[in-house]
Amino acid sequence: MSTPAGHKHDDLPAAIADLAGLIAAARQATEAGELVELDIVAMRIAVLCDAVGGLDPSIARPLRPALGAVMQELDALDFALRRRNVDLSLDMAEAERRLRAQAVYGAKPDKK
Repeated sequence: MSTPAGHKHDDLPAAIADLAGLIAAARQATEAGELVELDIVAMRIAVLCDAVGGLDPSIARPLRPALGAVMQELDALDFALRRRNVDLSLDMAEAERRLRAQAVYGAKPDKK
């Protein structure tokens, strides 16, 4: 088996490291409360999987530690996204409770 056109075996370690960095940056942005577009991350993962999947096992085996680092970054991103989702859900639930209370009791003026 060979790698897809345009991919060289020597380029894969750098591509894997770049992907790990991209995923880490997405996690950091998520943790900072920023909106993160994951389309590019997903595309790069798909391209990398195609490239690695087409390798001879003897060539792919040395890439395992770097791919493990990508998996750890993905796990950390998954955790950050899930935590952010929970935080947003709690914020929305609190906002809904406040709106219901205001509707029932009327808005109270802010004390300053």
